[in-house]
Amino acid sequence: MEREPERRLASSRAEPGQAPVSTQTVRSRRGRGGTVRQIALLVALLVAAGSCGYYSTSSRTAKDIKQIAIPYLRNETPEPDIENEITDKVIEGIVNDNTLKVVARDEAHAVLEGRIVEYRNVPFTFNRGSDASIQADQYRLVIGLRISLFNPEDNSYIWQDRSVKAHGDYYLDEGAQQNYENALKEVYREIVEGILSTMIEDW
Repeated sequence: MEREPERRLASSRAEPGQAPVSTQTVRSRRGRGGTVRQIALLVALLVAAGSCGYYSTSSRTAKDIKQIAIPYLRNETPEPDIENEITDKVIEGIVNDNTLKVVARDEAHAVLEGRIVEYRNVPFTFNRGSDASIQADQYRLVIGLRISLFNPEDNSYIWQDRSVKAHGDYYLDEGAQQNYENALKEVYREIVEGILSTMIEDW
């Protein structure tokens, strides 16, 4: 009975050929383990915080951009000769918005590059004609872009290949031409809003 306290001082029984481990040694190891875990957790949190933003190889951030250049969009659709009008409408919309100033490339903080990847003018709703045939009475115009923001200062992309898409619907009635023009205006408005939203979402 008198040796019982001595046995309690040992944290574990030594195996044959091994030195006994004291409780003081165990506490020391636990302390070091806790410190290592805390450091690892801190590093993980810092990495996670850093990954919340978009990845960029450029030194310029979106909030630094006040002036942009907008070269003509590249048309990758079968629809001919649409790139000039769409580019002009994009420039006009961004100028009118006044969030960013459109300038020449050599004055720009960034260059907005873009491709027209979708242009569709397709039947959207139908009705039955007097001869019982099915006819389209409403069309949908869809325009889709892929845009990238380039930093001319260090020849790198701030971000790349983001999608902007818009659509407008119009009826084929007596005012079909005016309806189409109104739908086209809506498409251009949505495209400009989409571009601006994409550009400032990381600010």
